[in-house]
Amino acid sequence: MKKFFVNFASSFLLIFSYSSLLTILGVWLFNKFSVVPTFPYYHILQQSVKDLSFAFWGYFDGVHYLRLIMSGYTDVGSQAFFPLYPLLVRGVSHVLSLTPYFSGILLSLISLTASITVIKYLFPDKKYYYIISLLLFPTSFFFIGLYTESLFLFLSLLFFLLLKQKRLFIAAIIAGLASATRLVGLFLSISLLYLLIKERPKKLTLHYCVSSLALLVISASGFLCYSAYLWSRFGDPLMFLHVQSMFGAERSSSELVILPQVLYRYLKMIFTVDSTSFLYQRLWLELISFVLAALAWIYNLKRIPQHISIYVALSLILPTLTGTLSSFPRYVLVLLPFLLPANMSKSKQYLQYTVFLTLLIYLFTKYCYGTFVA
Repeated sequence: MKKFFVNFASSFLLIFSYSSLLTILGVWLFNKFSVVPTFPYYHILQQSVKDLSFAFWGYFDGVHYLRLIMSGYTDVGSQAFFPLYPLLVRGVSHVLSLTPYFSGILLSLISLTASITVIKYLFPDKKYYYIISLLLFPTSFFFIGLYTESLFLFLSLLFFLLLKQKRLFIAAIIAGLASATRLVGLFLSISLLYLLIKERPKKLTLHYCVSSLALLVISASGFLCYSAYLWSRFGDPLMFLHVQSMFGAERSSSELVILPQVLYRYLKMIFTVDSTSFLYQRLWLELISFVLAALAWIYNLKRIPQHISIYVALSLILPTLTGTLSSFPRYVLVLLPFLLPANMSKSKQYLQYTVFLTLLIYLFTKYCYGTFVA
């Protein structure tokens, strides 16, 4: 227990320093260049944060979560965002008497600290490389804001750690929480199903079948409860899918788009979009992020357990089914610990850190200007 608290304390010190540096940079950019964001619902931040130079942690989707925390599912479109993060933030706000905005940031910081702590146990031999790569990743600043990235990363890492320790019941509960946080949390149930099938006894018993079914139901309970809520209140258990087109980026909510179509669209846009615009840069960022993530998954197929490979593969494919790779550089954050190469020379690691850090500063600067990055 003492070792755990030491690990958690050191992780918190690291995350506090990391978030403080980014916050200082963000405040300086806002004040230096008189940034005036124009994205939808910015006025919510103006009403919620006294000093707008600190409001950037709630930009874009962060505003939608802030509205959910304060008002719940009142508007059509808000159903795209799963409920656990807003509920937890509301709880933190009530207990600590903090504003919803700062409660959300606090929850993200604690979740990221817990994620770093779990990485130390899940990948003990490569923990420093994994932690540094995670924090320097070009879109890692989303871990600090009013987003689900930190919470979901913690839940997914803890799930696989518990599976490794053969603590299936607790793992199923954690998966249930993850499925109430993001849709891809449901893929943890599929990972658990694969493991149960793979490690089944030679002679199946009624007890094993019933207990396995119970574990699977628990692991998907967050998703099932949210779908039941949407059905009872709005008459549509899959409303979180059907409202996706409201958020632009040419997302399809009425039909599935296969990956070749998505890649063709991106190649077509690369040749037609103004090459001097940030949109052109973003197209390349989204495409390269997906391609590198897919190649990393293939490269790691023999290194990581099959039940983790299945989870990663499904998580990579899901965003493409809407017909776009928009936000993929952010979505890949929670998969990064399972995509990083296990064996990399020190010189290549330092090169990777340099590239990551350069892109991190550039994208964070764009984000603070009120430009959609991911």
